[in-house]
Amino acid sequence: MPDTRSYVGTVHHVSFRVTDLSVALGFYEGVLGCRRLERPDDQMPTPGAWLEAGTTQVHLIEAPADKASGYPPAELTPRANHIAFHTDDIAAAEESFRQRGIEIRTGKFLPQFFVADPDGNLLEFTTF
Repeated sequence: MPDTRSYVGTVHHVSFRVTDLSVALGFYEGVLGCRRLERPDDQMPTPGAWLEAGTTQVHLIEAPADKASGYPPAELTPRANHIAFHTDDIAAAEESFRQRGIEIRTGKFLPQFFVADPDGNLLEFTTF
């Protein structure tokens, strides 16, 4: 009989490739409000940062975009790989991005919107 146990729980972290760590940190800390976590930099093969976003971590890895590390989508599209962050006040979150001049794509059917970080990595914000 096959093993039917679940081997997944909550998401521990997501990783994004970024080309300029300081620019990415300006966005993730300054715009999103993520909090920096301690990272064992001396044990890591590439520069980066670990951040806290609620109960999930966001790991930034500084590397050029290429076939090995991947490329972000060319446009804001909900069909691309992305992370969705829950927000309690979607209207305020959306307005905050608009005030910063960040392009937004709103959802057509659900309370959601999409933005891209400085490297084009896609982020969704939703209330569900």
